Parts: sequence; structure tokens; C-alpha cells
Amino acid sequence: MPDNHYLVPEQQQGLHKHMEYTIITGNSEDAEDCFVDAKERLLDVNNWNKFTAINGGAFRLKDTHGREISRHARKGDHIRIDIPGNNSQGDGYDWVAIEAIEYDDYPDVDIETFAMRMRPCISPVNRGDEEIADSRSNGATSTFVIERRGKRLVTAYYGRNEGGDMETSVIYNTLNSAWLGLSDAQWASLIAGILEPGQSMAVKR
Repeated sequence: MPDNHYLVPEQQQGLHKHMEYTIITGNSEDAEDCFVDAKERLLDVNNWNKFTAINGGAFRLKDTHGREISRHARKGDHIRIDIPGNNSQGDGYDWVAIEAIEYDDYPDVDIETFAMRMRPCISPVNRGDEEIADSRSNGATSTFVIERRGKRLVTAYYGRNEGGDMETSVIYNTLNSAWLGLSDAQWASLIAGILEPGQSMAVKR
């Protein structure tokens, strides 16, 4: 999958990642069903650990005030991350904000895509809206894209501008995000599990 989805920001500084996992189904109808299931798993943040192999990892979906919610992810929600061995903020967790979720359908060419972009942020618990907005101004992003082209399905992860402007961004230095610190193997497990639960291998580009 080329990294030209409109939700994937341009790489400008720091590190970047591009990882993929691909399957080919028997027919387009099966692929359409798999696409819907993958989309549901991506939005089901509270259950990510059930179909990935991120040992000890915990992802919890929270609202804009840091309160736990039991539903599919929406734009504006936060994800709290607790992965042993990674650095975290003062509250003991790391956080990302979901800043965009988009579905696109191109029936004339039998293609559909679903994408979700996130950005590291400070904890929304006991923090003002202005502070949270400031923390989102750092350039690092994480974008998941699910794409179906006929019988072929791909899940991809795009990390962009990771660690960019770390010397000048005080907010970024307070994040030390476990999210951005996930290993390639952990990212591979997550994108594979979104498409095929229990799988742990992915294609890295």
C-alpha cells in the first residue's frame, strides 16, 4: 500500500515507520466481510489485547476528560496506554488523542479504505483543554489504514515525524510516549491482529 492516504502526514523530521500486513480472500464478498470485521476491531480499542500479541500491554478508550468509555472509538477520544518497560507520564500511563477517522468507498474500482490517525498528548485527567491542545501540536502521528482492493486486504501502520523537534518542544519531552516506543514486532502484531486475530507477522517496508 503506498503511503499516499490523505490522513498520513508528510514526513518532515525525526523517525518514520511503514509496516503492512496483507491477506487475499477467495472472493470479493469474503473480502468485504473481512474489511468490516477489521474496521470493527480497529475501533474496539478496549479489546485490542485480545487479538494481538503485545505482552502485558493495556489499551483503554477514554473520553476527553479521561473517563473510561465502553464503545467504539470516535474522533476526539483518547487512548490510555500502559506497556511495562516503557517510559510514561507522571500519572503512570501514556496517552494519544484520536484526531481523525475516515471511511472512503470507491465502488467503480472496487476499493474501500478506513483510516484512523492519532497523536501523542498529555493526560486529559486534571488537565485543561488548552494544555491538551498544546500537547497535540507536536508533529508525531500514528495512522492506521485498512484498505480493500477487490479480494486483497491490507492493514498498514504509518508513524510520521516521531521524535521531531524534541530539543525545542517542552511538551513533547514530557510525553516520552510508550505508544511511539512500541517495537517493530509489537506494531507488526497489532496490525496483523486487526486483520487476522492471533497473527503476529507483518510486512515491513
